[in-house]
Amino acid sequence: MYSFSPSFVDSWIINRLKKENSVSLTIMAEDYAKERGISKRSAYKILERHLKTLVENGIVERLPTYPVSFKLKKLPIQFVLPSTKNFRLNDSFDLSLSNRNSDSLGKSTNREQKIKKLRKIGIRVITRANRYRQRALLISQYKHSICPCTREYSDIAFLFRENIKEWNRNVIVLEDDNGNFMIMPEKTRFNDNKKALIQVIKSSKALDNAFKKYKNAIMITLTTPHIFPLVIPLKEGRKVIGYIPLQDSILTQLKNRMVKWVREMWKGEDIKTFTAYEFHGDYVLHVHVFIFGIPYLINWSRKFGSKKEDPFTYYTRRYRYNISLPSDLEAKMKEKKLEPKDKTLISKYIFTALLDKWLMDILEDFGSALHMNLLQAYLDFKRKEGIQGPVNEIHRIKYGKWKGKPPKDAVIEYSSGAAYRKILSPKQYVLKYALKMAYLIANGNLFSVEEEDQAKVYGYWLFGKRHSSYSPSLLRKKEKEVKIPYWHFVGVFNKLDLPDYVRDNLILDLT
Repeated sequence: MYSFSPSFVDSWIINRLKKENSVSLTIMAEDYAKERGISKRSAYKILERHLKTLVENGIVERLPTYPVSFKLKKLPIQFVLPSTKNFRLNDSFDLSLSNRNSDSLGKSTNREQKIKKLRKIGIRVITRANRYRQRALLISQYKHSICPCTREYSDIAFLFRENIKEWNRNVIVLEDDNGNFMIMPEKTRFNDNKKALIQVIKSSKALDNAFKKYKNAIMITLTTPHIFPLVIPLKEGRKVIGYIPLQDSILTQLKNRMVKWVREMWKGEDIKTFTAYEFHGDYVLHVHVFIFGIPYLINWSRKFGSKKEDPFTYYTRRYRYNISLPSDLEAKMKEKKLEPKDKTLISKYIFTALLDKWLMDILEDFGSALHMNLLQAYLDFKRKEGIQGPVNEIHRIKYGKWKGKPPKDAVIEYSSGAAYRKILSPKQYVLKYALKMAYLIANGNLFSVEEEDQAKVYGYWLFGKRHSSYSPSLLRKKEKEVKIPYWHFVGVFNKLDLPDYVRDNLILDLT
């Protein structure tokens, strides 16, 4: 495969040369200087460096004329990918054109108010993305899932790899109070094994502290029907000013309402949470939520409402909920002959019905704000599939180990001479993808992920998602170090594009 990955300056040169048969370096430098607001001398030097690279890669040809002129020889593959042919490098949403501090939303009050209103009801809006991730979001818009062996799936993987290459080429520029400069590599959790490992260590420590402090815990797995778009664009007129990861927003709000309900159910208990975010192989998100400090989901000893009713009566008889149960369980309730396993089944019915109610409320609010009939789509899906509500699983944990049956995918079957199996502990189960990514980065194998597993790894980059979140108190607070404001952030640049004033006053190169 053609491996050249154009930077912004390379793309600018290519687009400029596409307009004419040949262009002199002097004219290009004048145009570039005006557009970027820099001196002609700096523009000339920057273009000269990049033109040399483009000539070496066979993309641009230097003509034997005076003044020095160039013409386009061929286009890199990125410029002819069908899925990105409508992408504009200078789109206002792309924040990678100069440095990471640029603001794609400008100073438009309407835009700010629009985004603030959406975020207030729980809709996440992505307003910062570099050009690679933006293209990937463009590919993802309006799709309910993106499966392996499709062109879209391959294109997202390609863009992820190209983004890693660019990060590896970039440097962060810092300036001191005396006008001297320092540069260091641009490190992210996707291209630096230390950052990736620190995330795993923090999550691991938080879980260790929780299992040490709390004897009991439950793990709730949540997923929503795969009928909602992964991403929808947020527009102002014809301009895209951001992207909404809709499935992510819906599931996050559903999780938040569930945790709030659990805290109310167990009011007075010291409850802490840990959430692991995981992607299916088609970029659809699901979550594993650990709730520490409770032995089971519903507090059966608590009385509800003004009538002080037990949970069974309160949730199955009250008009507000009116949750119907199978006839055999109804009969046992009336005869007061419920067994422990019956309580578990009733808990499942009650919980699924509550999730269903919360989800419908969320879809109604989101649909109203986005002018989409999300609720009706969900009701039609429920009717067609004959389901009660969102898919969920509940597993009990005691002393850091599964109590009862573990999740099916926590059981790994081996066959090497003699068949045997391994059961992942709760901690191993929720950290598996974070550990996998840290291992791949440390060994330089992040590009070698099997196709069917790519979404499970690359999804965190595409949607800007963390591997986990947890109650802050699960990690001990460290005293904040006092930092002397000596070095100041200037920006992120391709190492070839460093301005002359940085090169001339560079005193420390950490690359």
